[in-house]
Amino acid sequence: MAFLRLTLLSLIIISCSESSIRPESRSELLAGTDRFGKTWQIQEIEVELGTLVPKTCLTDNFITYYPDGTYEINEGATKCNPDDFPGLIGAWNLDRSQNRLFVAIGDSTQAWDIDETTRNTHQITSLFREGYRTYSFILSK
Repeated sequence: MAFLRLTLLSLIIISCSESSIRPESRSELLAGTDRFGKTWQIQEIEVELGTLVPKTCLTDNFITYYPDGTYEINEGATKCNPDDFPGLIGAWNLDRSQNRLFVAIGDSTQAWDIDETTRNTHQITSLFREGYRTYSFILSK
């Protein structure tokens, strides 16, 4: 009888703890929840005319989003232009629906449509002078 009570109590505890797990918001998926943020690396760049194979000087770049609304872009080991800055720091935020990402770069702000954000992938699209560009990021390990 005691075994049956213990089993029943265990099932109740497990079912309550599983139902109390809160789904992650898009900002949590993007930046994590701790002060170290989440770091993403470019995997692919797609433009209206097709998919570009990014040069090594781009694929070793990474962006870290922090939960406090700041970000840091780092050039990585290979630079496309020797005069490129080693890094860039700015601010980011999401709109109320969490479907658009706004990234402040200097005095301007870029708006990106969020196509997908999961724990391991992050895909954004924006309109540039040359047309639409979609950047696919993977979680940098």
